[in-house]
Amino acid sequence: MLIDIMGWDIGGAHLKAVAMASGQVVAVTQKACPLWLGMAHFHAAARAILDELNPADNCLHAVTMTGELADLFGNREEGVFGLINALCEHVPVNDVLIFAGFSGFLPAKQVSAKDIPSIASANWLATGLYTASKLDCGLLIDLGSTTADFLILRHGEVLARGYTDYERLRHGELLYSGVVRTSLMSLAKSAPFEGEHIDLMAEHFATTADVYRLTGELPEHADQAQPADGGEKTATASARRIARLLGLDMEYAQDEAWKLLAAFFRERQLMCLTDACLRQFSLGLIDRKAPIIGAGVGRFLVKELAKRLGHTYVDFETLYPNGPANSGFQLADCAPAVTVACLARQSHA
Repeated sequence: MLIDIMGWDIGGAHLKAVAMASGQVVAVTQKACPLWLGMAHFHAAARAILDELNPADNCLHAVTMTGELADLFGNREEGVFGLINALCEHVPVNDVLIFAGFSGFLPAKQVSAKDIPSIASANWLATGLYTASKLDCGLLIDLGSTTADFLILRHGEVLARGYTDYERLRHGELLYSGVVRTSLMSLAKSAPFEGEHIDLMAEHFATTADVYRLTGELPEHADQAQPADGGEKTATASARRIARLLGLDMEYAQDEAWKLLAAFFRERQLMCLTDACLRQFSLGLIDRKAPIIGAGVGRFLVKELAKRLGHTYVDFETLYPNGPANSGFQLADCAPAVTVACLARQSHA
């Protein structure tokens, strides 16, 4: 089995990759890659992925990214070029194609400053274009560790009102709310406890990963980010971190109290996601009963959204039925990496 195409999604916290051989995705993987701590983390993750997948010498590498936003870089241009150059330390530059949105793919060595607006944080569009080619209409929600994308799809098109991060935030198509890295202090100012609403400490004591460890919904393989305190990734440690938001030690109450508090934060996040979802449907661009498509490691919440709102739920995984069978990462977990590889194959067939 010769891996002839690889798709890369270079994020600010994770590096995702898929491998294709003879037109089929044969492997999906993700490594922790906290870019804000330095490029050494990127190089370590890239080496680990290439050692694991072992692509052919003439393998085509299709790349999309959001990691250019990491505060390691002074601006997006520095970030885009920095990440392209870093990847090309591991694979031949002549084999690297950069996804530039509606402009298609650009050879890495031909990327110039004028291309940056099309390249920066365009991974959502790769997922949208691929999904739109499979379904006539729907609302695609890619909910990952850090963010959620809301994309209206109709008749093979992605009906996005924004393109840049600023524009997408403005139009509600990008929400900084994920199931691993989102700080709980961003979801609520106070929380119910012992019959009162307690003001929360505005400190980065706990994240959504703590919530979904306590609810049992966070897939273990997707739990790659460091906890807020750098401690253990256990239910007990998560309860201890959540308790700190109330100025308490975990020992103050029984386990059930912290699970109930986790359920509160889960509900608050679902409220934010529901609002964003209904905002897109309110545009009237697709039918009120159009399906909701879920992608990303947090799509268990997307499924819940669809159920609450009375929509059919479609898992991204079903759009590519011949993916690799494994107990780790699935195609839907790393949708942009999958779709950029598929789009590159189509454009270079």
